[in-house]
Amino acid sequence: MPIDIRRFLGRHAPAFLAASIFAALAVPDLAHVMAPLLGPSVWGLLVVAMVRVEWERVIGHLRRWPLVAGAVFAMLVATPLVLRLIVGVADLATGFEAAIVMVAASAPIMSVPAMALMIGLDGALALVVMIVATFIVPFTLPVLSIALLGIDLNISAIEMIGRLTALVGSALMVAAVIRRVFGAAKIAGWKEGLEGTLVVLMTVFAIAIMDGITAVLLARPLHVLLAVALGFTANIGLQLATAALFWKRGRPEALTLGFVSGNRNAGIILAVLPASVDPDIRLYYAMAQFPIYVLPALLRPLYRRLV
Repeated sequence: MPIDIRRFLGRHAPAFLAASIFAALAVPDLAHVMAPLLGPSVWGLLVVAMVRVEWERVIGHLRRWPLVAGAVFAMLVATPLVLRLIVGVADLATGFEAAIVMVAASAPIMSVPAMALMIGLDGALALVVMIVATFIVPFTLPVLSIALLGIDLNISAIEMIGRLTALVGSALMVAAVIRRVFGAAKIAGWKEGLEGTLVVLMTVFAIAIMDGITAVLLARPLHVLLAVALGFTANIGLQLATAALFWKRGRPEALTLGFVSGNRNAGIILAVLPASVDPDIRLYYAMAQFPIYVLPALLRPLYRRLV
């Protein structure tokens, strides 16, 4: 794809991503064709995000380790435990309960630093929290979701740890080779192109994850709308709760951590789950993309006014 197209996508990412998620439902045949690209697109997002990482800045921001450690602990440990209690009394379908808790136990989406910058938040803080959480989540998510909370995923905690570690570790190794070969200075010049590549990969993921969803929507519209409503509720609820938790640290940091917490990575979970997993889990993961893709475009003016 020509670099100028990727730059255009990088500059207009929020609107383009919001449109792509609806296009995926409108063209179900395209979603079916692109379904095999779901796993590769998740891996590609990991690679691109890690290539873009300015590790010197990450190390510098790690000097603020109490804030970063507190945010990561709140996102990966406290949030799923609290949500497990909430969904336990909400009388939801078993698949929805499991999916909500697991997404809340996952790391932020790989594009969250770029999206944070697009809407006027602290991209550097979002980057550090995303990186730390991504490296930790292969060990915390399986233990929390399977061993401690007893969610049945037709996969053992050990096997899930292995799959997640392989997914994240291989992406890190490829990204390290790319940075070694081309150098930080040259990669810095790829900024807009890499942001456009992220948008392309997010679009591929959005279309691929919608495979079969249009048929479910036509057959069980209320069930799908419930999943959409739960996705928006979880996303906005996590943003508000996390922002309130860190409000005393200052408005920009609190809003950034809230945004990061609300936008979690269901893709890395889907990429390692067996095909026999509860269909409602896959449905929720697909519908949870709507707030991720739509809210940044809607809330950008509000975030910029608050910050």
